[in-house]
Amino acid sequence: MTLEAVGGTPGLWRDPQWQPGMPGVYALIIGISAYPYLEEGATPAPETYGLGQLLSSARTAARVFNWLRADFRYPDLPVVWSLLLLSPSAAERAEFDAAGLSHYDTPDYARLRLAIQRWTAAVPKQPPASTHSRSVFFFSGHGVGANRTPLLLPADYLDPQFGDPQLENCFSARELQRWMTENPVGEHLALLDACRNEFSPLAEKASGAHGAFPVNPPNAPAPRAAATLASTSPDKVAYQFPGQPLTLFGQAVLEALMGGADTGNLRIDFREVVDYVRPRINVLLKAVNTALDQTVWPSSEGEDLIVTELAPPPMLVAYAAPAAATRSRGGGAVVSRGSASTGGTSRGAAVAAHLAAAAGAAVDARFDPSLQVDDDIPLAALRGNFLQTGRRFGHEYASMIWHDGKVRLHSLADGSVLDNAAWVRSVARDAASSIVQVVLALGPHPHGVLLVFDGARDVQRSRLAVALPTDPASPVPIRLMLTIAPAAQGEPPRLQKLQAWLGPDPENPHYDYLWSLTREAELGSLRNAAARADPERLKDAARDKLQYPTAATAGMLLLARAGALGRVGDWTRNLMRWFPERPDAAVLWAESLRTALARGDDRPFGVESPQQEMATALASLLEHGLPLFADALELADSQVRFLRRAPLPEALAARVARVGRWIERGFAATLPGGHFLVLPGLPRPEWLGGGSAALEVDEIIALLRRPPGD
Repeated sequence: MTLEAVGGTPGLWRDPQWQPGMPGVYALIIGISAYPYLEEGATPAPETYGLGQLLSSARTAARVFNWLRADFRYPDLPVVWSLLLLSPSAAERAEFDAAGLSHYDTPDYARLRLAIQRWTAAVPKQPPASTHSRSVFFFSGHGVGANRTPLLLPADYLDPQFGDPQLENCFSARELQRWMTENPVGEHLALLDACRNEFSPLAEKASGAHGAFPVNPPNAPAPRAAATLASTSPDKVAYQFPGQPLTLFGQAVLEALMGGADTGNLRIDFREVVDYVRPRINVLLKAVNTALDQTVWPSSEGEDLIVTELAPPPMLVAYAAPAAATRSRGGGAVVSRGSASTGGTSRGAAVAAHLAAAAGAAVDARFDPSLQVDDDIPLAALRGNFLQTGRRFGHEYASMIWHDGKVRLHSLADGSVLDNAAWVRSVARDAASSIVQVVLALGPHPHGVLLVFDGARDVQRSRLAVALPTDPASPVPIRLMLTIAPAAQGEPPRLQKLQAWLGPDPENPHYDYLWSLTREAELGSLRNAAARADPERLKDAARDKLQYPTAATAGMLLLARAGALGRVGDWTRNLMRWFPERPDAAVLWAESLRTALARGDDRPFGVESPQQEMATALASLLEHGLPLFADALELADSQVRFLRRAPLPEALAARVARVGRWIERGFAATLPGGHFLVLPGLPRPEWLGGGSAALEVDEIIALLRRPPGD
């Protein structure tokens, strides 16, 4: 079967034998380089918010479309229907014309919205066709973030004909993912090649995209797999460069799909694509002589999705290579099956180690070594101490907030100030004090803490807070990254961005071990990091006198992200029982049950009603609060969608639905901030009355710890 252009319908390609309801692959491919109303566009809007033209997004999308037409293969899963929307630059348009590619539509807001409706309507709705089909969504173009929601911008973004900028005329990637995970089509794959950095004009309006995706029928069967690969992590930028024909993400993905990710069995699954693309992007970045980094962001629910298969080289039919031998990847040859596993793993580990070293060097290069201060000091001891704050933080605008006591810790249990609950271990900064890295140790506390940076003079949104976990009997290391800059020309520098990660601790083997796994997962291979993780060491972090549940939780979340939580069996139930006040542990136990159900175990761990047990664990958030780890919040959101299709008692289903509404508000009110949830003082959410007053600390704690309406 092959795709042919459908006359009279711009951008529509179909198999000549296509009929409504036919099983197969249904694709929506979008590439936008030319944005007429952005900087250097044909008719730029009065305010473009720093958004400009792109170099290679349309070409990248066209290459992905050509790959689908010519090179995609999977047994009994042909590509039968596709919409192609491109907004090329002049150079790209000339290339397309020369190649005879003219059958595409324009991805402006109205046509993109219509394309989404056509695509979602075309995919089969009823089995067996639905279960034997796949949806594919590819977008390359401008993207932004509004709080924790990634948004995709159409070609006519900021069209001035509407008067005031219609900032909401865009599309939510979170809405796309929700449609995928609730749609009965057997498999879904989305590839999102766009930036995700914070777009303050939308975020400060507490606004997002208009809805565009249909609501799936209730109680529809869950898809076997729903996988999304974003070109960069939350609040980060994706890159393309002059002289490079494709975006970095697009080049890495196409290399992976054309054989680069093959480990010897000619099948390329989603996690193999991730493992190839993640380090490859940074190799490509290094090749253009830049110290930048870009970390792809995978999300996968259900079974591992086989993205494509490779055609076996003719030589494999006539000749079987010795197990120890390998052959070049050139010319369609592949690594022999006998050596593939070892070779692939060692290659991934070597690349990860190289990138970790390179990334570490790049990070260190941002700081002046002569300005780094490594002696410990209690957080409270910085207050009123000009000598210590100036020596550590340098410029007045960076140090004054610490000196004035506007950096405070509050208990998440009751909001009380914890004067002696943390100390500063080290501070690294650049000469301008515009990027400041602070390593904190949070003292023992049973309930978690809220770290608050306060004051309109020092903080862009009047207040930035991050919810952090604590251990009941020992310190927890936290690494903060503070970005301090003017919000506009002529304004004084203020704290613009706050990020926090669980950090290393040379004196604590649990946290140091976890840090090494985290670096490999972020810079190299998540799957290799999960394979290297020792479940017994992760369990020991909590078993060791019940001192280190935060380390155990973080380790289990890493396994969950890699689809490897089954390696610890039902041990997450122990974590929940030992630390009932820790909502992340309940989410992990629910995920252990869901993982076992996906493997076909009807009574996992001897649980009679696993879906009800899962719902009960998730509903416990109503008593203990939202998870503190961002990954746990994402998992909980996915679990709510899963449980909507489960036969639950009415009262329990209502509690799960209430958790889902609370999570949605959590996404709308929080910012990406490393491992944890960052909450700004402004804008004040509409459900809290709106207005211009910044959220107070007790309101932020209430948002995290009590569901709406309580």
